[in-house]
Amino acid sequence: ADDDKIVVLYTNSGALIIEFFPDDAPGTVENFLKLTESGFYENTIFHRVIEGFMIQGGDPLTKHARIGVEPPPEWGTGGPDYTIPAEFNSIKHNRGIVSMARSADFDSAGSQFFIVHQDSNFLDEQYTVFGRLVTKASYDTLDVIANSPTSSRSVPISFDQTEVIRSEVITRADLDDVCNCFSYIGEPDRVGDNIESGKKLTETSDRFVSKEYDFSFISPEGWQAVLPLPDSSLDDPVITFIGPGKHTGQFMRIGGTDLASPYIYINVNKIADHSFEEHVKSRAAKYHEMNETEVLRIQSEKMTEFITTSGKKYAAYILFAKQEISKDYYLPFAQAIISHSDFIYGITYANHETFFEDDLENFYNVMDSFDQVSEPGFSEFVEGTDLPTTEHVTTVEEKTAEQEGGGCLIATAAFGSEMAPQIQLLREIRDNTVLQTESGNAFMTGFNQFYYSFSPIVADYERENPVFKETVKLALTPLLTSLVLLQYADIDSESEMLGYGIGIILLNIGMYFIAPAVVIKKLEVFTSYNKILKNINLRI
Repeated sequence: ADDDKIVVLYTNSGALIIEFFPDDAPGTVENFLKLTESGFYENTIFHRVIEGFMIQGGDPLTKHARIGVEPPPEWGTGGPDYTIPAEFNSIKHNRGIVSMARSADFDSAGSQFFIVHQDSNFLDEQYTVFGRLVTKASYDTLDVIANSPTSSRSVPISFDQTEVIRSEVITRADLDDVCNCFSYIGEPDRVGDNIESGKKLTETSDRFVSKEYDFSFISPEGWQAVLPLPDSSLDDPVITFIGPGKHTGQFMRIGGTDLASPYIYINVNKIADHSFEEHVKSRAAKYHEMNETEVLRIQSEKMTEFITTSGKKYAAYILFAKQEISKDYYLPFAQAIISHSDFIYGITYANHETFFEDDLENFYNVMDSFDQVSEPGFSEFVEGTDLPTTEHVTTVEEKTAEQEGGGCLIATAAFGSEMAPQIQLLREIRDNTVLQTESGNAFMTGFNQFYYSFSPIVADYERENPVFKETVKLALTPLLTSLVLLQYADIDSESEMLGYGIGIILLNIGMYFIAPAVVIKKLEVFTSYNKILKNINLRI
């Protein structure tokens, strides 16, 4: 009976006309129609508006909102006096899709819903899709509301532009009387349609710009950009980037899957009445408290200054630590807290301990490319870049993410790029040789724990001191040359792995310790010989 029903939500920005998918979400469709017919949605507003992502409404607490009156913090928590069970389905969250908002509890939806402004497929199969916009005029209305000016909480400033002033349930036959604009769109896209096997990620290679939070940076290339979920809070990241996953071989440690993905996310807070220094001291005190209870293991922390690629200088608190995820596993992360006049930003990078070093350079790249949008000259600095008008990445391209190997932070800093041939060599040797055996895996786990304790400090100093960087590069070259031997070794057993590994270590001991000692000894002999000749000349 619901197949032929359509809902029209009238706003001052235009009408939103919604058709339904009762075969996929019968209970949700029935609930939405019942609430509409009762007038439940009238005088509510779309209280959460994020251009490029979605608009969210249906909260009865927003009824009769008045311009100039501060929205209460309870907005976004209201609903009817009941909840409905989730009806997750395979319909993709593409532009114009209508889906139910919920809390962390899957079965917590009631009346709140959201309409997708731009494709947001990271929501697929996690929220109940039950309808979509069905006319071109509705999509125009969606654009007007999504482009509405908002506060720092994503609340529209002009409530009257996003208010549902009237709602009604009609049939398809009545649609011509409403707008004379109906056209058949076709079946909705579903998860699995025309998708090759393998994980699909969104490749992003453009500058991310948030005018609302006055910051910008270059996102990691090939990483998926994820905007906040409809049920997120003000403390949640304003943007998250997720990199390609890699197999760890440790199923039990990370919740039943051996695929680990790196991610970088940005948190933003208003400075308000506290200075940057006070905020950092408060945050550091909490980390120290967590460190005492071993919920957190601090590896290093420092206050420093760094200069971005645009030439601006920022003070930063940089922390390297590991956070307890389960009883026997700690997740390593790096965090930089920086600020300008109005906001404090937290840039956090986390990854599985085996691969933490691999993408750490992306963390530094985000810091280096950080910039303040409102600063004079920002447009000139990014000239040639097609700037987005809100917080989303302009260039997105679907491609199958290739699994990449690891690198070396100190070597990356020395050779200037994680794409340098020397770094690629390290990746190939580690992934194709060392990690193919249990002894190699065990060695890398232990080595990484030791290596992370000092490598960020060395890499930072390399970036600050060109002479030191060249010295490190010269010192690493013999090591990289010796590792090439592993590429030609036929390793079929644990004993062979250990044998070749010990041989490489002994070879490097010879290059770095014995050979210099021999040279020094020869220099001493040469010096003594010169002294004898000098004495002889003096006698003559």
